[in-house]
Amino acid sequence: MKKILVAACGLFATLALFLGWSLNEVLDAPASVSQVSPQGGHLIESVPVRGLLAPGGGLSYLRIVDRQDPTQVFRSPLYLRQSVDMRVSEDEQTLGVTWIEFDKRERRFVLSIPQWRPDWRNLFISNTPYEVVPNG
Repeated sequence: MKKILVAACGLFATLALFLGWSLNEVLDAPASVSQVSPQGGHLIESVPVRGLLAPGGGLSYLRIVDRQDPTQVFRSPLYLRQSVDMRVSEDEQTLGVTWIEFDKRERRFVLSIPQWRPDWRNLFISNTPYEVVPNG
C-alpha cells in the first residue's frame, strides 16, 4: 500500500511539474501579431496557445503590455484565433481590437466575441478580470 501511495504521489508531482512547464511556455510564448497602440502607451499582442494546454491549436489570448512599466502585463481569456480581428482602437479610457476591449482605468477586459464560451484554461492563462457581453 505504501508503494502505491509513493507511486501515486510521484505521478501527481510529475504531472504538476509538466503542467507548470507547459503553462510557462504558453505565458512566455511569442506573439503572432504585435502592435503598438495608437497613443503609444501599450503593446497589444495576439498570442497563440500551443502544446499540452491546446493540443488542437486554434486558440489565442490577447496580451497587453504597458510600455511605461513592462512588468504590467494583462492577459485576456482564450478565444478562437479566427474570431478576432487585430485592428487596434484606443481612446482615453479603452484600448482594444475587434470584439475585445481593455478598460485602462479599471484594468479589465470586455469581450463581445460572438458565441464565445468560457474555458477551464482561463483560470491559468487570464490574469485580468473580464466581463462577457452577449453577442450572437
